[in-house]
Amino acid sequence: MLSIRPHLFASVLLLGGCAAVEAPSQLPSLQTRHDSRLPGAAELPRTADSQLVSAWWLPLQDPQLNALMQKAVARNLELKAALATVQEARAMAGLARREGGPQGSLGLSAQAQRLSIPEVNPYGLEPLVRPPEQRLIGLSQSLSWELDLFGRVATAQAVAERELDMANSDAQAAQALLQAELVSRYVQLRASQQLEALSAQQLAVAELRRQQLQARLTAGLADARELRAAEAEQALRRAERAGLQAQTLRILAVIALLCGEAPATPDADLAALRHPQALPALPLEQTLPSSDGLLQRLPQVARADAALRASLGQVVLAERAHLPRLSLAATVGLNESASRLGQAGAMRYALGPALQWDWLDAGRRQAREAAARAGSERAWAQFEHTVLQALAEAESSLRGWSAQLNGWQDAQMAERAAAEAERYARERHKAGLEPRLQTLAAEAQRLDARQRSLSQQAQALQAFVQVQLALGAWQPA
Repeated sequence: MLSIRPHLFASVLLLGGCAAVEAPSQLPSLQTRHDSRLPGAAELPRTADSQLVSAWWLPLQDPQLNALMQKAVARNLELKAALATVQEARAMAGLARREGGPQGSLGLSAQAQRLSIPEVNPYGLEPLVRPPEQRLIGLSQSLSWELDLFGRVATAQAVAERELDMANSDAQAAQALLQAELVSRYVQLRASQQLEALSAQQLAVAELRRQQLQARLTAGLADARELRAAEAEQALRRAERAGLQAQTLRILAVIALLCGEAPATPDADLAALRHPQALPALPLEQTLPSSDGLLQRLPQVARADAALRASLGQVVLAERAHLPRLSLAATVGLNESASRLGQAGAMRYALGPALQWDWLDAGRRQAREAAARAGSERAWAQFEHTVLQALAEAESSLRGWSAQLNGWQDAQMAERAAAEAERYARERHKAGLEPRLQTLAAEAQRLDARQRSLSQQAQALQAFVQVQLALGAWQPA
């Protein structure tokens, strides 16, 4: 694996001299180390200045998919949980920002106390039978403020900000994955429905072919093996159709779950999905986003970058945990019985700095530092792996989109050739030059070619979804 740590070493140096972890994002320098130009996919139509929009599925030109996407984004439970996590992280970041401010407290107490004899007469100079009982009321107001001498408070604030960045990246990734999953499932649903309808036609042709062979066998013009092969093909068609019907039901249940609905009782919009509809159009004119700034658009890389900087902050906190703490404290109040609470003698106050230094910890500081450094090493490795994986996924998705598009075009050519062969066979049958079986065989070949074309179109649409997800095209410009 290529090492990218020299590009981030400057951030480590910054931590030693400043209080907070405010290291800039390391992604620009990473792009000079890792080639993100994706030269292997240069033949695909892409423009560097293409405007990226969040609704990347609009080129599919499917209004029902658009309405379904709005429902899923508004009601998906996993996305709601991710957004709630962002709110939680934002609140925790706000709490960390306020940790460095002063803190005041008001105290009120009422108690009855009686001191023991050793407390009032420790040397036994005078014999006391019973110490006096006191009923005191205490009222106090205290104010404390820890001075951030060594940057611990500011560093903790920066770590909380990086954790908020991680939560934002997770929410972006959740929304992107939801959109991609919904489009993918919708394509699978429409492909399954189309293939199911096509299988009914194939089953009808297989039945006609079986009848023709049965008649020829009865007349002694055909071999029994041909009839058995036709019956086996018919059984295979029935099994394929049953599998497609079951697959359609499974996909409908998954789509309902993505939209936050119960699969057993979907609403009217989801129930309308049961009606077959054509596959979305392939966006042949859609330009793919340029690879410029590829890494910055990917939430998994942004999250790994934020996690890395947060881990560096944890190292700083562990290294400075043993340093002295200086606080300013002030307390003013009253402490006397109820009848004498307003007298001047009841007033009490304390004011001054307080220094605390834990000089003995039995090795706990070294253990914390070792754990923080190990966590930082883990974040380094995860960051490097995330960057390389993002580049690999982008490259493979571009190549997959190109291959699937070419395969769909070839499948269309094969379908047109099969349709022409069927037309020619029908004309010869009408002219009495070929038997009915030849026409049925040509029709079966055309239906098989149509099946391959539909399957290849669905795979090309799936590849389009993957390339949009891998290149971050779902993010607004």
